[in-house]
Amino acid sequence: MEKAKKVVRKRKLVNNEEDNNIKKRPIKKTKTQKEPTEIEEYNNVDLKDDDTVKISNNVWNEAEMLSYKEKVPKQLAESFITLLTEGCTLPFIARYRKEAIGHLLPDRLQEIYESYQCINHFKKKVKSVLETLKKCKKLTPEVEKSILNARNLSELDLVYSPLKSHSLSLAERARNLGLEPYAIKALNGEYIDLQLLCNGSDELSTVDKVETHITHIIADVIYKDTRVLEEMRKLKEETRFTLQSSRTKSSTKDTKKDANKKYDTKSDPDTYKLYFEWKCPVQFVKSYQTLAINRGEDEKILSVKVIVPDWFYNKLERFCLPLWGSNHWVRKGLQDAYNRLIKSWLSRQVRSDLTTAAEKEAIKTFTTNLEKYLLTEPIKNRRIAGLDPGFKAGCKVGIIDVNGAKLEACTIYPNLRQPNKNDPAAKQLLDLLEKHGVELIGLGNGTACRETETWLKSHHISDGIPIIIVPEQGASIYSISKEAQKEHPNMDPNLISALSIARRVLDPLGELIKVDPKNLGVGLYQHDIPPKMLEAALDSAVEKVVSLVGVDINTASQAMLRRISGLNDGRAKKIISYREENGSFITRAEILKVSGIGKITYQQCVGFLKIVGGKEPLDSTIIHPESYGVAKLFAKKIGVDIKHLTRPDFPDLVERKILTIDITSLSKDLGTDVSTLELIVTAFKQKSYEDNVITFCRPVYSVSVQSNEQLVTGTTLTGVVRNVVPFGCFVDCGVGDNGLIHKSQLGSYSPKLGDRVAVTVINTPKPKKLQLKLDKILD
Repeated sequence: MEKAKKVVRKRKLVNNEEDNNIKKRPIKKTKTQKEPTEIEEYNNVDLKDDDTVKISNNVWNEAEMLSYKEKVPKQLAESFITLLTEGCTLPFIARYRKEAIGHLLPDRLQEIYESYQCINHFKKKVKSVLETLKKCKKLTPEVEKSILNARNLSELDLVYSPLKSHSLSLAERARNLGLEPYAIKALNGEYIDLQLLCNGSDELSTVDKVETHITHIIADVIYKDTRVLEEMRKLKEETRFTLQSSRTKSSTKDTKKDANKKYDTKSDPDTYKLYFEWKCPVQFVKSYQTLAINRGEDEKILSVKVIVPDWFYNKLERFCLPLWGSNHWVRKGLQDAYNRLIKSWLSRQVRSDLTTAAEKEAIKTFTTNLEKYLLTEPIKNRRIAGLDPGFKAGCKVGIIDVNGAKLEACTIYPNLRQPNKNDPAAKQLLDLLEKHGVELIGLGNGTACRETETWLKSHHISDGIPIIIVPEQGASIYSISKEAQKEHPNMDPNLISALSIARRVLDPLGELIKVDPKNLGVGLYQHDIPPKMLEAALDSAVEKVVSLVGVDINTASQAMLRRISGLNDGRAKKIISYREENGSFITRAEILKVSGIGKITYQQCVGFLKIVGGKEPLDSTIIHPESYGVAKLFAKKIGVDIKHLTRPDFPDLVERKILTIDITSLSKDLGTDVSTLELIVTAFKQKSYEDNVITFCRPVYSVSVQSNEQLVTGTTLTGVVRNVVPFGCFVDCGVGDNGLIHKSQLGSYSPKLGDRVAVTVINTPKPKKLQLKLDKILD
């Protein structure tokens, strides 16, 4: 009977070895100092790449993890990962491999791709942690099992953080004293006489010290147990945490000492006044609130903490008690683990989850605005004058031809503050406009914009030439960049800025992609987002937009080409070099002759590069060369000639021909999938580019109001939406700073970037910023 009890006790060891399929070495009761040697032997096993694959597959493989995380079918996840492994880009997959990814939209595809990157990063981190612990001789079978059972970086941190210090953890110190066998016995219900363990040494001089050491070992055993980790994961999802912020004492002291003191932080403490005494359940915290609080904490103005309800500990204790034999030691160990490790881990996990979600939302807001901005309607085939207004430095003028090439650039000095009918600058500008046959003026919306607009009207310069107000954010940054200097060597950056403003009217996409997206003035807290994360998302957004529009390979700039699916700066440079040496590309197949472009790169980029007027009519469409055969069979089937593809009546002819055709059955007859055939139909129905009529060159700003000083509550204004954020939108009304329309003041409207709106001032700009109410969206 006694022997049977011993067997039972042995089976109730720390991590329930039998349940977890881990063969654990027996603990030696007498010479406990040899235990580190055994761990050292375990750590001497090399961790190879093959072992890492096995390690990962013990828990989940990549497709299973992606399927679980993004709630998509495993087969779809497998197909997606296979395509990425083969070198496919997201734009290529979204357009030409729709069947394989279940017709997912590009935005959804981007989300899944980001999750896949996180999974790969997590797997690499797991491997790195295991290798690090092996090197420092701290990896045990129990620790390894706990690490492999973690599902994200935060859970990995729970196990790893106490071990990553070069100094010993409290549990390791206690184990080195030979107390682990006694702690295990105590945890499993055996009686331990703590007095007998006192040996006169400093660490084991009293019963209290012995009890503390044993508690540390038990705490370590409990919180590393895979069953406890799984339960904590479950309870975390069920618990209602609260986020609380308050003002730091240091920022309060600074204010009392000197009201006029300039703070060392980037912001005035009053910026965060809303969060001085703030509390909110985590599930209701908005993304912009999270980012604001994080910034306030970084600037030492706010103190932030997560309130964990007692419910979490009580439920966890009830779960842990039946797992081991001694309720007394479970309670002591769990209380110690909770106070020292689990509670702080929960706080970090909750903050991390909030920050991750907020960063994701901020990036989504930024890229949504950016995509809309990059797709601004171009005005082709017109000679345009770009004006970069200013007071002391004068007004910079840049004139371009219908292809965007510089005709002339200079600076004029209009008298904006004291109107003069005989202002020589007016005659100078009129002569320039007449000399080059300028048909349109693009006026930058920065400093002196309103004054310059009034000056143009008062001298009748704009009577016969329409004016477009152009956002100039990022133009000055671009003008001093290496790319700008390469494009315009030895030119004054101020004049480059004026040319950039003109090109933003002629070809917004081609010009805006030259600017670092962070400097375009759209988005929310983008400077608080980790740079690598932001750059990856923005590069993806720009690539998506450029690929969506497609480019003429014979006219596209290097800045445009490098954003095409499958290309980079080096390949774009080689395409341009080939073009300069051999003349225009005649067919898409000729792209393969470019040095550095192989079959995979060609497959990824060719569908997004158009050749207008070449040998092959299909080269001017979005149809991929791999589907040319199907496209020609389809054309023959419906009775049209692809040689007539560029004729104005071709799209309407195709529209009539396909009215009675069943796409699904026809796709089977042609030996292709429905998505490919639908893309071919879309390409055939796409109308050739028509010159945009200048229909939106209407007054943007209210004529009677030109500055903040003129504003009072109730003033009505017109303006343009320049930024859309989760809590509303910002409108440029031509009075300096953009005004905010809070979402509570939008009514039933949902304005988009670029919309012209009528608004009413509901709060004067001082002491607070300009607050607006949306009256209507103008046609």
